[in-house]
Amino acid sequence: MQSKTPQFDKLLDEVLEKLIPHTRKCQWKGEHSYCEGEFEIVGEDIKFLKILRVPAPNYCPTCRRIRRFVYMGLSQLFKIECKAPNHGESMISILSEDCPFPVYDYKYFISDEFDPFAFGREYKDGNDPLEVLFEMRKKFPIPSFLNRDPSSVNCEYSNGGRNTKNGYYIFGCYGSEDLWYSVMAGKSKDVMDSRYAHKCEHVYSVFHSESIYKSSFVYFSKDCTDSMFLFDCRNCDNCFGCVNLRNKKYCVWNKQLSKEDYEVFMRSISSPRRDDIKKYTAKLWDLVKKLPLNASRNTAVENVSGVMLSKMRNCYDVTESENSEHMRHADGGLSHKDSMDFLYSGGHSSLIYGATNVGSQSSNIKFSVSCKFCTNSEFIFNSKNLDHCFMCFGLQNKSYCVLNKQYSKEEYFALVDTIKCDMWERGEYGDELPMKFSAQAYNFSIASISFPLTDAEISKLGGYVAKDPESNAGEIKTLSSKEIAQTIDEAKDDIINYGILCEVTGKPFRIIPSELQFYRKMKLPIPSVHPVVRMNDKAALVKIGRKYETACAKCGKHTYSVFDPQEKFILYCDKCYQQEVY
Repeated sequence: MQSKTPQFDKLLDEVLEKLIPHTRKCQWKGEHSYCEGEFEIVGEDIKFLKILRVPAPNYCPTCRRIRRFVYMGLSQLFKIECKAPNHGESMISILSEDCPFPVYDYKYFISDEFDPFAFGREYKDGNDPLEVLFEMRKKFPIPSFLNRDPSSVNCEYSNGGRNTKNGYYIFGCYGSEDLWYSVMAGKSKDVMDSRYAHKCEHVYSVFHSESIYKSSFVYFSKDCTDSMFLFDCRNCDNCFGCVNLRNKKYCVWNKQLSKEDYEVFMRSISSPRRDDIKKYTAKLWDLVKKLPLNASRNTAVENVSGVMLSKMRNCYDVTESENSEHMRHADGGLSHKDSMDFLYSGGHSSLIYGATNVGSQSSNIKFSVSCKFCTNSEFIFNSKNLDHCFMCFGLQNKSYCVLNKQYSKEEYFALVDTIKCDMWERGEYGDELPMKFSAQAYNFSIASISFPLTDAEISKLGGYVAKDPESNAGEIKTLSSKEIAQTIDEAKDDIINYGILCEVTGKPFRIIPSELQFYRKMKLPIPSVHPVVRMNDKAALVKIGRKYETACAKCGKHTYSVFDPQEKFILYCDKCYQQEVY
């Protein structure tokens, strides 16, 4: 097949043909404590680089993750002013007022009123391509949300997701109803303070669990009902404070009780005090550390290296992914294949490299952020349904565009060939976008959980730090955690008229009416910790992109773990855990 960008392909081919396994020095060596310093380019990396048509990276796998992770927000919403012309109204956004780029209301951003071609510019010989792109980045608006699917109803305080009803402060939830302070709840109803809850109903504080009903404080469990404080349990009903149980009923702290004794116990804690919840939580984690754990939490995998993987094959250095194959140095893959160095991509996408939040049947996309249904494109941002576009922002249903200007097919390939050659000569082609392109503040990004850095380090690496958002408590009277009722039975309905001072941060937060109704239904006390702190604590339980090397405590085999061995967990490899627990 004749090359459409012959000059660039000649330069690239000369490098790829000579590429052999070797050691490289990371360009961020010594800049922060997570950098690997020197890293290996091995034979499998080279195979991917040749398939994806990119040179070897100049940053170690960890630093590449940091460069990607800064583009994704964590669990924070802000109230800021819309910067669209003749607007100025207050709006909810995933970006703070400190964002260095203009932020437009999402509905206006995707409407016919907004013309992304108005920001287009021509590329001239001698330009620095990345600087041209960054100058455009500084002027082109960012949508207030990554995605607001019209199929969702009454979800103004949400980001991403689809087909959801009545969601408050939720992120990436789908096919669900009545949700509060949750991330990636799917096909669920009545869910609060949860992360990765699938097919769950009437649950509070569920983490990476499936088919949980009328339960609270549940971790890594499946098919459990009417239970509290469970860790890695399967098909358990009416259990409390249990770890690694299978097909059990009426157990308390892993001890079998009669139905009558169990009911007596549950009546004694029918409306638990907030201090009791803290005590039970601590006791659960003490029990977790006394029993063997599945270190990697992988299931149904073949030839993989990573953690939190399900139905995966032929993957290396991958975390939190499922139904995917043939990936390297990637995180958050869903029904994905043949890709390397990406964060969050799914929907049967392939050939993705150096990208964040690019998916939904996308293919052959490089160095891009927040795009869906796109093919054969590079350096594209916040776009949908593009084919053969290069260095573009906010486009929909377009082909053969460069820097938000339309070209003929022939003009397009000639110009892309020129720009990529210029990038090559300057050493700019082949690595993920610099952190300065990110609209998201580092301290409110996924990177801040997986790879926390000091403000000075963030600034040196090209990122920025934003101020905390204002509280929704306003000027109303506040109560300390000691002043709010210990049990839900003691709580008065007027609690919604007060601000509660978070016992961790001291920042006030409010309880909304539907939230109070949920606590009453679940017989749970009103929390004394700010909901964003609770959400961030959940995210920190399993840090995406992080894994720990350890040895199986039973057979000594090398394995990876989602849990830090320094915290004295008893970690088993997949095989030994299966033999021990199932």
